[in-house]
Amino acid sequence: MKKIVIGYILGIVILLLLSPIISATQITQTITISTNKQNNLGELNPKIIQAIEMVNESLLRAFLDELVSIGPRMTGTYGCEKAAEYLCEQFNDFGLETRYQEWATFNTRLPLRHYKGKNIEATLNGTNKDCDEILIFNAHYDTVKESPGANDDGSGVVAVLAAAYILNNFEFNRTIKFVTFSGEEVGLIGSRAYVKEIYENNEELIVEFNADMIGYAETAQGGRNVTLSPTEDAHWIVEEIKSVNDNYDINFNINTGGIIEPGGSRGGSDYYDFVLYGYEAVAFWESEWNRDYFHNPEDSIEHINFSYFVNVTKLIVGSLAHLADNTEINYPMLRIESPKRGRLYFEDRTLRVFRHHRTIVIDDVLICTEVKPGDCPIEKVEFYFDNKLKHTDTEKPYQWRINQRSLRKHTIKAVAYDEKGRTTSDQIDFRFINLMLKR
Repeated sequence: MKKIVIGYILGIVILLLLSPIISATQITQTITISTNKQNNLGELNPKIIQAIEMVNESLLRAFLDELVSIGPRMTGTYGCEKAAEYLCEQFNDFGLETRYQEWATFNTRLPLRHYKGKNIEATLNGTNKDCDEILIFNAHYDTVKESPGANDDGSGVVAVLAAAYILNNFEFNRTIKFVTFSGEEVGLIGSRAYVKEIYENNEELIVEFNADMIGYAETAQGGRNVTLSPTEDAHWIVEEIKSVNDNYDINFNINTGGIIEPGGSRGGSDYYDFVLYGYEAVAFWESEWNRDYFHNPEDSIEHINFSYFVNVTKLIVGSLAHLADNTEINYPMLRIESPKRGRLYFEDRTLRVFRHHRTIVIDDVLICTEVKPGDCPIEKVEFYFDNKLKHTDTEKPYQWRINQRSLRKHTIKAVAYDEKGRTTSDQIDFRFINLMLKR
């Protein structure tokens, strides 16, 4: 027995020494980690400790070498197809439930073109059958014509691969979906198709993590900083990420960037359509940005700061594991369930489903919300019409009927307050056509 143990340990040591030249699919999943770390809050989650410590440069470099070796990956080209095949193969090798989502669209952004492509989704199913809530971690694998895309967005894609590879070694209460998009560089059209699908399927998404360029840091100060851009109601998720950063010794200075809003620029990144459809999102960004290495041949592996890249990936992996394993959500959550986005309504009935998120409402309309309390009861829900408070409801089902003349687009926002004063909100823009007032 002693010989077997000694042989096993020697095998692991040899494997670790050879790891820089081993392909990503060959890296061992048999890693023993000490799980007796503690902090001033008590004993930490052993799964999260192990997951964070499994992130290393050899793993990330192996994935990135393979992806960048394909060459430029413009949407619709041979390179993009080969990248999709590689990603799908990796997810399958990890043992995850993997599928292509094929999409095609005519893009109205210049230059006008018809595009088609594939998104790849890999699912790590949660073990709690009573919990339908999911987490999504995504990045885009397409590039511009001139670039090998090591940082934009090979770094994000590799973080998704590493997270999928590592977290598949554990069980979590909630389901995690790892998604890679094409079509980002030509108008975010791959993610637009994906978000439309999960919305129509009524997926209960807690948050979407978006990683787009997370591998560059030039200065020592930049290497200590990471920037998060959350949606308005994802502030509590940012606090959870900060707790992972502090309690598990990742030790970034976390800066909070501007709030992501539905009316922002479509040129941001793949979080955009998640926000349009009312989902919460957190975008992870490197703290330094160098135009010399952006959208050109200089975006190569040589300019990746792997020490920084490893730490950002650790932060994401640890945060995903924490949110997936923690069954308690203390903050309230609200969604506008009717009218749904991407519909034509007449008398509160759906007449047509549109291709994307635009919404048209004819006749007066009932605004219906679904509110989930956190750790205390809901006190009230306020309804705003173009930023003006119009109605307050203190009892379920928290609804408000709009009955006023209109021929133009309006913004409807619902805000729920719990008894601790915490808020959660959702808003929808739609063209409202109502010429006859109802009594």
